[in-house]
Amino acid sequence: MQIMLIAILFIVLVAYIIYKVNGKFEGKEFGILIAVLVLSGILTYALIEDKKQEVPEVFKTKYEKTHEVKISKFSYERLNNKMVSSKTNFIYDFDFITLKDGKEYLCSVKNVKVVKIEDEFVFENFDKLDEKCTKK
Repeated sequence: MQIMLIAILFIVLVAYIIYKVNGKFEGKEFGILIAVLVLSGILTYALIEDKKQEVPEVFKTKYEKTHEVKISKFSYERLNNKMVSSKTNFIYDFDFITLKDGKEYLCSVKNVKVVKIEDEFVFENFDKLDEKCTKK
């Protein structure tokens, strides 16, 4: 994301210099150029953020189906930046509140390993999750 912002700023700077030195751009054209760059940056950022949500949503759905419970609140942390640097292997920590037997529990699942195969996410250790739940 930072690289994209630097590139956009660089393009705007070059366009501004050309505008001032040569007068080749009119004010309206310069405004359109900046608007297109800003919109493309926002769109790219939105798409990247949307992709980050995929694995947690898949985990939540799979957990609810296999354990036959409803997760009311859900948070996660991706540990790749701290432990593994990979585009196909991910490690997540999940924390969530679930309703079991009419009581709310705060559950935590650590070090969930996920492998991305083309466009599908496969959980390596889903059957033997180290799930810790405490009564809320």
